[in-house]
Amino acid sequence: MREKLKLSEIVGAQRIVAIYGGRFQPAGSHHIKTYQYLVSKFGRDNVFIATSDVTGDKSPFTFAEKKKILAAYGVPSSKIIKTKSPYRADEIKKKLSPTDVVVFGFGEKDAGRLVAGKYFSPWKQNQKKYEPHDKAGYILTLPHVSLKIRGKEMSGTSIRAALGDPKKSSDQKKTLFKKIFGFYSPDIFKLVTNKLNEGINDEGVLLEGGASGHMSHPWENIGMTFGELKKMIVAILSGNMDVKKISEKTDGQNLNITYHDGQVVASRNKGQSKNFGANGLTIGNIKKMFAGRGELSKAFISAMTDLQLSISSLTEKQRLRIFDNGRNWINLEIIYQPTRNVIPYNVDLLQFHGINKFDKEGNKVGQSPKEGKILAGMIKQINQDKQETFNIRGPQSIVLPKGRDFSVKKDFYLKKISDLQKKYSLKNSDSLLQYHRKYWQKTIDRESKTNKVKLNREMKNALVKRFAEGDKSFALSKKNIKDDKIYDFVKKLDQVDGKALFNKNIQPFEDIFLSLGAEVLENIQNFIAVSPEKGVKDIKKELSQTISSLRKGGDPNKLRQLNIQLKRIKKAGGFDKIVPSEGIVFDYKSNTYKLTGVFAPINQILGMSKF
Repeated sequence: MREKLKLSEIVGAQRIVAIYGGRFQPAGSHHIKTYQYLVSKFGRDNVFIATSDVTGDKSPFTFAEKKKILAAYGVPSSKIIKTKSPYRADEIKKKLSPTDVVVFGFGEKDAGRLVAGKYFSPWKQNQKKYEPHDKAGYILTLPHVSLKIRGKEMSGTSIRAALGDPKKSSDQKKTLFKKIFGFYSPDIFKLVTNKLNEGINDEGVLLEGGASGHMSHPWENIGMTFGELKKMIVAILSGNMDVKKISEKTDGQNLNITYHDGQVVASRNKGQSKNFGANGLTIGNIKKMFAGRGELSKAFISAMTDLQLSISSLTEKQRLRIFDNGRNWINLEIIYQPTRNVIPYNVDLLQFHGINKFDKEGNKVGQSPKEGKILAGMIKQINQDKQETFNIRGPQSIVLPKGRDFSVKKDFYLKKISDLQKKYSLKNSDSLLQYHRKYWQKTIDRESKTNKVKLNREMKNALVKRFAEGDKSFALSKKNIKDDKIYDFVKKLDQVDGKALFNKNIQPFEDIFLSLGAEVLENIQNFIAVSPEKGVKDIKKELSQTISSLRKGGDPNKLRQLNIQLKRIKKAGGFDKIVPSEGIVFDYKSNTYKLTGVFAPINQILGMSKF
């Protein structure tokens, strides 16, 4: 239901819609203040953000990534629209009623330029009559909102340079992130810094997500509304999702490669991505890097060798199509049986994903998911997909069937979500962030009362931001907290009690999606594993041996963790829900998510023995 409009927003029966257009590369707190200004004038339900999916040197973030960042601020996902041109926003206007009036909000520079056109005229508050959007558009010149750090006004260019600076530490970037964005979210911090730093770790392999970006559990998107979460669950259970956008999440090692000067090269940092592969790691470099690391060394060296043989067998035209003279780097996964983690695939594979695009300076300027499948097809066509060590293939598309007892399961999971909403009287239009804020407000009030500590409003808000949003911009120091009793309480809450309380908060969401993931994965038939039944037996056997060993060891800490993970498996349906796969990756509403079922607790249990 559309929120009630103010009297000043109604002209006869006409609805006034505001459109805020921009590149948002990325959206900083100054952009959100501008958005909030428009909301204050026209109402939250009547303000749309228009932005394109164009990427380039100055536009590294895709529409999906920009949408995720904006949603983290609390902007409704349904109000963030992909447009070819934010100056026209035809994609928004075609969804409006014929009588609706459109107001475009722009800065002084753009507003001045657009007013000169035939379609646009200046917006005047409380005008007696407005033309509908098919005949006219109105320009509202927005007040300038400054974002200054250390006295210097920040632009998109300076923001990208600051957060993408390889000389800055992670802590330094976190401090900058909080100042730029006005909040802290681990998920959004990773998205932004991985994008600006290519997402490559110090071991020379890509971070989780590769070319598809960071993969979150659905409940980790705190900007998502409860209504959107419910629709996602129904879509998953009904199998009503595009097969091409669902793939298996594989349990291997990631690598990023291109083809330069007659050979395959890999990259481990920005410097090695410079000059279109000229600085990349050769097979010789890889041998030195992984020397003395046993089977892991064999995995990477053999992978590079097989890739060299298969890719060099392609025509020059084909290599140019995929790698574009070192501008494109393909993301792939190494699945090597001797180095397996949990899933026994019973086959050695090199699995291509998508490509990352880099400029001459090693800056990531774009990405594309389809080239992995294309490259694998080229290699198979010339019978080079079976090399000495590895088989080579593209992503494994997953067929998501309609769940058994669909209506019963749908009602079951929707009730679980509704029960969470009822706990704090939240509507479908409310976000998950609002749930977390309510939880921590009540928790902090209870804990402070129990400990007979009186907190002022500023301290309460700082603690809520810290625990609900991960925003630690308010330092818990003696300098900021003069009262010794309050300081001791806050430090204990943060360092001792906080983790348990945090886990208690997210536990219901984890349980729902752990169970949902197990339910969905159980019905999938086309996993990569060559011998699915044998794979499940092998997992169960190793799991049983590990559990027995941990119990015999008698370590109280390990036994406590073991019981926690066993309870998680039980909640998801027990050991019968084990499948020979880490899970699935899927796109929904321009975001990438994962469902992993019981893989996570199994991985935790096996890890207690291995490490």
